[in-house]
Amino acid sequence: MNNKKKLILRAIFLIIPLIFLSFFHLEIQLFHEVFFLQVTCLLNLLGIKFHTFGFHILIKNFSSIVTFDCTGWKQFYIFCILIFLPVGIKLSDRLKGLLFLIPLYFYNLFRVVITIYVGSISYFWFRFVHYFLWNFLFLVLVFVFWFWWYRRKLIKKAPM
Repeated sequence: MNNKKKLILRAIFLIIPLIFLSFFHLEIQLFHEVFFLQVTCLLNLLGIKFHTFGFHILIKNFSSIVTFDCTGWKQFYIFCILIFLPVGIKLSDRLKGLLFLIPLYFYNLFRVVITIYVGSISYFWFRFVHYFLWNFLFLVLVFVFWFWWYRRKLIKKAPM
């Protein structure tokens, strides 16, 4: 089987769980709870006064819900797909690539805290910041980290 067919089959195989999890709205409750706890700890460290009710965070005149999607699980999954998609890379190199999930996780944690803080100041800016930090910058970081990792693998494989 040639590399193009392997790549297509691998892409289909890797994307099916994402589609399944998204369609059935399956959530990892422990991950959601730990993430929410970390968000509230950071808000406390920053001296932001708030109240919680379930996964709601209430600040002054602003209410925010930290949903399971806020954990960034889809972006992390997409990153994992990108790491495991290319053909001909050793498993040990792929596992090293997964270390980029750590800075991506911290980015996401700070993204949520910043977005909640901005929302407590201005709902107009909340929408803009949420869109920019979530839909744009997070995916850009996923692809930049992956591309950097992948280019290093290509350079490493190239004959001298």
